[in-house]
Amino acid sequence: MNGAWVIEGPLPRERMMPSGQTAPSWLRKLEERVIAGDDFWQIAGALRQGEAQQADTEKGGAQAVPFVELVYEMLRIAIRTGALSTGTPLIEAEIGEALAVSRTPVREAMQRLSADGLLSRRKRGWEVRKLDLVQIRESYEVRMALEGFATAQAAIRASDEEIASIVASTRARSELGFEDISDRLTSNRELHGLIFAASGNERLVDSIRKNMQYYFAHRFAQFVSREEAALFQKQHELIADAIAARDPREAELLARQHVKSTYLAFEKFYKLL
Repeated sequence: MNGAWVIEGPLPRERMMPSGQTAPSWLRKLEERVIAGDDFWQIAGALRQGEAQQADTEKGGAQAVPFVELVYEMLRIAIRTGALSTGTPLIEAEIGEALAVSRTPVREAMQRLSADGLLSRRKRGWEVRKLDLVQIRESYEVRMALEGFATAQAAIRASDEEIASIVASTRARSELGFEDISDRLTSNRELHGLIFAASGNERLVDSIRKNMQYYFAHRFAQFVSREEAALFQKQHELIADAIAARDPREAELLARQHVKSTYLAFEKFYKLL
């Protein structure tokens, strides 16, 4: 029965950790601040290269964060969460000055972001790419396929400990108030991270991460109604139940429905931008 979702064979030697738990501390801090709605330029001033270099130092010393990686991640997260909105012009010199780095790593980061589909060229520099609803719908349809498949694999491959964590995370979300936007966003990211990690498929999780570019997280969450938030939570609970029941078919169907529900809410939000 499970052959429709998995191929029997060796899994990664170590169970995957949810992406939020494996990210370096400077990157986790950045994500939390941007998701909370902080201004990108203020964050850039607070998280300069010197701080990033020292954030994850361990015994024996740790390598400094490469300039290009720092710039890339800061801009990627800012675009993905809406801290840098669509159409925002980005000048290499200004970005470099804000992050206290030279223009070379900024240029390399911009090229990577362009390849990711997040930036487009303009007369002077770059701008955050403007996506229309067709492109956004296509992105969500890809998410339906990828996230649904990962959730089905989680129902098959998740350890008992991973299932317990997924169920506990789902229950914890139900205790959050509707006004706790930042906590709801953080817990949502953590819950989905647990599910995807339980799939045991690193390449699939990486594809999901690359496709989850546009969230406008904080602004979108402020727009979501109480009824929609309750629906999303109910869907999370049903997905957790299906995973706990080791039912990949139901888990995949519910995950697809959840992504579609998110798109329908996002569509209304997008039309107001």
